[in-house]
Amino acid sequence: MGELAVAFLTAFVLSLAGTLGAEALATRAGLVTLPREDRWHRRPIPLLGGLAIMGGSLAPLFVVRGAGRFAPFVLIALSMGAVGLFDDVRSLRPPAKLVLQIVLAAVLIDLGFVLRLSTYPLVNLFLTLVWIVGITNAFNLLDNMDGLAAGMAFIAAGFRLAFFLMDGDRAGAALMAGFAGAAAGFLVRNFPPAKVFMGDAGSLFIGFFLAGACLAGDYPYSRGIAAVLVVPVLLMLIPIFDTTFVTVTRLLTGRPVARGGRDHTSHRLVSLGITERGAVALLYGVSVLAGLLAILSYEYGLNHTVIFLALLLVGLLLLGVHLGRVHLLGPDGARVDGPVVRLVADFPFKRHVATVGIDLVLIVTAYYTAYLLRFEDAFEEYRPLFAATVAPLIVLQISSLALFGSYRGLWRYTSLPELFALLRGATVGAAATVLYLLFTTRFAGLSRAVFVLDWLLLVLLLAGSRLSLRLLGEWLRPARKDFRRVLIYGAGDGGELMLRELRKNGALQRDPVGFIDDDPAKAGTRIHEVPVLGSLEAVDQLLSAHRVGEVIVASEKISAERVRRLETICASHRVRVARAAVRIE
Repeated sequence: MGELAVAFLTAFVLSLAGTLGAEALATRAGLVTLPREDRWHRRPIPLLGGLAIMGGSLAPLFVVRGAGRFAPFVLIALSMGAVGLFDDVRSLRPPAKLVLQIVLAAVLIDLGFVLRLSTYPLVNLFLTLVWIVGITNAFNLLDNMDGLAAGMAFIAAGFRLAFFLMDGDRAGAALMAGFAGAAAGFLVRNFPPAKVFMGDAGSLFIGFFLAGACLAGDYPYSRGIAAVLVVPVLLMLIPIFDTTFVTVTRLLTGRPVARGGRDHTSHRLVSLGITERGAVALLYGVSVLAGLLAILSYEYGLNHTVIFLALLLVGLLLLGVHLGRVHLLGPDGARVDGPVVRLVADFPFKRHVATVGIDLVLIVTAYYTAYLLRFEDAFEEYRPLFAATVAPLIVLQISSLALFGSYRGLWRYTSLPELFALLRGATVGAAATVLYLLFTTRFAGLSRAVFVLDWLLLVLLLAGSRLSLRLLGEWLRPARKDFRRVLIYGAGDGGELMLRELRKNGALQRDPVGFIDDDPAKAGTRIHEVPVLGSLEAVDQLLSAHRVGEVIVASEKISAERVRRLETICASHRVRVARAAVRIE
């Protein structure tokens, strides 16, 4: 491990020194990125930090024996960085940039860096070309917030290093150790708030480098599709997700895909109220989770990790749906909405189609996992039986869920009755499947334990999927910095209903900071994490202590006398009193 540490530290020092030098040079030469409508920063930031990453990545070639065999690969990656540098200094037209990317990708393919997914060489060459050019541009798009692209490069390099070690390739591990050190050295000055940017020189270089590094060596091809396809995708998951998300949302809102903008995953997280560092850290966390899952898939095979892959896929889909509902940030920080394409907006039953699609994934995942848990190492022997019975199971489960109204509700309003409906639908569907197989196959070769496990897993997955969107909305609740701070008078059912309405309806622009209630037993308790601060007698102090701008009376049980007393206290603080009650006449 000593040579890996030497490669990392040497690259780190070279990159940090180079970053400081590039920062000073770019400032003197006027090579800075100015604030623009489609940029996130609000002051001029020097470029050329990518040169430091490129220089630091050369370290392993000189300090680690055997790493020189990667010299041609590094040289081509540096050429891609040179293309980005030219674009930073003189500006390069997108078509010309794409042609150069394709040419360099073809040279890399000629050196043997090929994604061999089929028995047809031309198909493999085409897929490899798409992979290299796609990942290169994905990192170029990902470089939209301080510390994001460099941090993702560091994480991906760390996991790729682990795979090289697992395959016994010390030279490859040293190459990635040096690249990780170079990314870390630059990150010291690029982490929010950034003092220097990598520019296209850095983003194109690291994207091309990592895309090629995922194709290096022949070891993965002895481990099947998990190593050949799933592992590289997991290592590049955040760049792929962000690029896909931005492309889809821009197409749906009728905006040019290639034009820059403040509508990336990271930007939308910030518009929800998360700090810039928090948004970057959250995406770091997802990348680390995907990397760990890649290691499990590589070590134990796809069969043993399929449920986690399915859950990750569904989780990213739900995150994309939630972020897609977020208003965009304009250059002045105001919210900006784009017109949605009418074809998509008017598409009938789109919510039902999406729900059924997710349920299909969960039904198959639960059934597959049940077989895997029941038979473990003997699973391959029972795979044909799984394949022969999965189709009727899907039909009967989907039909049963539809019968019990599982596709009529809105996920973000999922409550206990909806969960009971899911339970009934899954139970009836499981019973119907067992009866069907009993009459058609006499249950020959089938295991009862599989269907018990399948029912348990399906109930958990369906309930979790429904609740996840609601929980995600609560966790990523939009910022309420400019909202009026309010107290809710009445910590009962009416108060709880008012709290939920204020939280979900941002148009009301109210931020509930606490309850007041005349029942002393409720003092110190919480409703949805909002505290009951005291009774009417404490209002005088609470208004000042919590900077309250309004008190909402949420219960008709409160007497007119106490309401008048409340109004008198609030008038002395110039605080408005509002009355909200649900009436049925």
